[in-house]
Amino acid sequence: MPALTFGLSSYERAEGNLPPLPVVNMYAEQSDSEGVVLQSRPALLDREANMGATGPVEALFKRDGVLSGDLVGVSGGDIYRLTVSIGTLAGSGPVSIAGNEMGVMVTAGSTMRYYDGAALADVSFPDSAAVTKVLVGASRFIALRTGTGKFYWTDPLGVTFDALDFATAESAADGLLDALFIDDVLLLFGAETVEFWPSTTSGTTPFIPLEGRVIERGIRATGCATAFGSTFAWVTNQNEVCVQDENNIISNVGLQARIAAATSVRLFNFFIDGVEFLCLHMNNETQVYNRNTGTWSEFKTYIQPTWIAQCYAGGVFGSAISGRTFEWGDDKYEAQSIEGIFERSFSAGFPLNGGAVPINNLQLRTNPGETPYLTGDYVDPQVEMRTSRDGGRTWGSYSGRSLGMQGEYAKQVSWRALGQANRPGFLCQFRCTAPVPFRVSGVEVNVPWGAR
Repeated sequence: MPALTFGLSSYERAEGNLPPLPVVNMYAEQSDSEGVVLQSRPALLDREANMGATGPVEALFKRDGVLSGDLVGVSGGDIYRLTVSIGTLAGSGPVSIAGNEMGVMVTAGSTMRYYDGAALADVSFPDSAAVTKVLVGASRFIALRTGTGKFYWTDPLGVTFDALDFATAESAADGLLDALFIDDVLLLFGAETVEFWPSTTSGTTPFIPLEGRVIERGIRATGCATAFGSTFAWVTNQNEVCVQDENNIISNVGLQARIAAATSVRLFNFFIDGVEFLCLHMNNETQVYNRNTGTWSEFKTYIQPTWIAQCYAGGVFGSAISGRTFEWGDDKYEAQSIEGIFERSFSAGFPLNGGAVPINNLQLRTNPGETPYLTGDYVDPQVEMRTSRDGGRTWGSYSGRSLGMQGEYAKQVSWRALGQANRPGFLCQFRCTAPVPFRVSGVEVNVPWGAR
């Protein structure tokens, strides 16, 4: 058996005491030369372009042709254009920002505000009602009226909501919680259903329901839907993560149990080297889904319960704990990361149903000799391993091995004389905290040339 199965996707299921194989701050990628490998995610760097001091940054928006392409955000209850506060925003709900060539509208579940690039003002909404979500579609601003199934729209390139310019989601008597506009279709997410309303050429009825196209799954909450690839993803009212329809469930039962237990959930997308990821950000963990490989990973910031990034737009992330904004570092693993210690970890193992098996040696197939440092703490970086013989319930101490100094590309990363493994099996967990490149393409035990 020389090859061990190593985790490619986060999975944790309390029911049944299944051994976990978590993947933290790494993601699976298909390689022509090595097969499926684990790559380190980049570290976040401070852009030194804060939106206030305290934050958090609740939402970001950036689009060509809108406010000269400037970044707009909401942080600590204020609306920002770049690093300058342009005014306050009422409400404590999930923040949404939408814009076109006329300006941007912003809401947080209360009074909506409009900014045309010169002045910020309240939006006059019918009956002075609160607005749950604002978006742009067919050159119109569209707004969901809080606590109802109604949505309102402006004239094309208009900024005024007339009391008669509205429609009501028809398939169920559930309130609208979120909305997206994709490929000229308005998607309305209710508490129990999702409806599709294509745009029309009519000035009085710019959107009409698509007959026979209703998804019998609602959405968990506002902020739990996002565009993803050429379609959309959302967290359902059953705590599933689905793409395009209710039958394409990309979450596993372990993740769904943790979504159900979370007190807050939001969904957004971002990119690494052109690859799109879906980010499921909860109050106590952050899981990301790789569109290319269909695998989940946990992204986590040192001494924080979750990943520090909680929103994204135009290559920029917003902080969950301050008014800072981040971007991927040019040097993906540099020590100056705003995240502090940058730990990447994964697990591997195999089950056993028979007698004891000696573990004479274990080798990690990785990329040694890639440290960029010639002096200092990381001239000879380490990778550490610990083992478990009882299905991950208890673990031994970590033992480190060199990843090689710069240029030691043939360095063998191995552990020897690891004793015996019995039922239920053998698990090992690896971590690397040095700010150096770290890739994994295999874990092998009892390699004939590995000796003891």
